[in-house]
Amino acid sequence: TPMTGVEFGISQKVPLTSKYGKIKHAFDALAEAYHYEAKDKKENLTKAFWEILILKRRLSEELSILNDNSTWVEKILKVSKRLYATGKVSQQAILEIQIRKAEIERDISNKGYDLSQIDDKLIYLIGDNQVEERSIPWASLEKDTSKQVDYKELGLQEKLNAKEYNLNASRLNQIPDMTFSLGYTQRSDIDGHGDFISAAITFPIPISDERDSKYTMAMQEKFQALSHYENYKQVKNREIALLSKEIQKLISEIEILDNKIIKFAMNSRHITSKSYGIGNATYIELLQSELKLQNILIHKVRLEAKRDMKRVALKYIKGEPLHD
Repeated sequence: TPMTGVEFGISQKVPLTSKYGKIKHAFDALAEAYHYEAKDKKENLTKAFWEILILKRRLSEELSILNDNSTWVEKILKVSKRLYATGKVSQQAILEIQIRKAEIERDISNKGYDLSQIDDKLIYLIGDNQVEERSIPWASLEKDTSKQVDYKELGLQEKLNAKEYNLNASRLNQIPDMTFSLGYTQRSDIDGHGDFISAAITFPIPISDERDSKYTMAMQEKFQALSHYENYKQVKNREIALLSKEIQKLISEIEILDNKIIKFAMNSRHITSKSYGIGNATYIELLQSELKLQNILIHKVRLEAKRDMKRVALKYIKGEPLHD
C-alpha cells in the first residue's frame, strides 16, 4: 500500500554541554588518587620496616647490657665466695647474688626469643633477616629535608577533585542531550514513487526527579570528600606539632641521663663494689646499685628507641622520604 515501506535510519546523540569531559576528568582524578594511595602504602611499609629495625636495635642493646651485667655479677660472685671463706659475708649473700645472676640469665634468654621474633618479622617483610647494621642510615632520622611529598594528602585531594568533577557533570546533566536522526524510507510500490528522506532533532523532556537526586548525591559526596580532606590536614598539623615536642622532650631526658644520671650510677656501683670487697658494704647495697644501673641503662635504650620511633612517624606524616 502507499503507507508501507522499509525505513533505514541513523541517529546520533549530541551533548550540548561538556559533561562527558567532566566525567572523564573525574575518572582520571580517581585513577591518580589510587596511584598516590599505592605510593602511600609503600611509604607505610618502609615506616614499618624502620620500626622493626629500631625495635631490633633496642633489644640487641638491652641484651648487650644484660650480658655485661652478667659478667660483672659473676665477678662479684667470685669475690663473695672468697669473702665467705674468710667469714666476712654470710651464705645468704652468696644465695642472693646467685639468684640475681639467675634472673639476669632468664632475662637474657627472653631477649633472645624476642630477637628471634623480630627476625621472623623481617623475613615476612623483606624475605631476609640479615640486615647489615652499617648499612642502616640512622643519622638520616635526625635530619630534616625540604623534599616533602605527602601521598596520602595528595590522594585525598585527587578524590576531592573527582567528586568536584562529578558534581559539575551532574549539574550539566540538567541540560538534556540533543538527538539528531536521519532516515530514508523506501516505498513498496514498483515505481519507487513516494520514497523520502526524513531528519529530526529531539530533546527528552524530564518527567522525574532522577536528575535532581543524582545531583544531590553528587553534592553530598563532594562535601564528604572535602570534609575528609580538611580534617586530615588539621589532624596532620596537630600531630606534627605534638610529635616535634615529644621528640624534644625525649632528647632532653636522654641528655640528662648521659651527662649526669648514668655517670652517677656507674660511680655508685663502682664505689659500692669496692666497699663490698673490703667488707664495708652489704650485699643488699651492692645488688641495689647494680640493679639501679642496669635499669637506668635499659631505660636510656628504650628512650632512644621511642625517640626514633617518633622521628620515623614525624617523617611519614610530613611526607619526608624514609628511603633513598
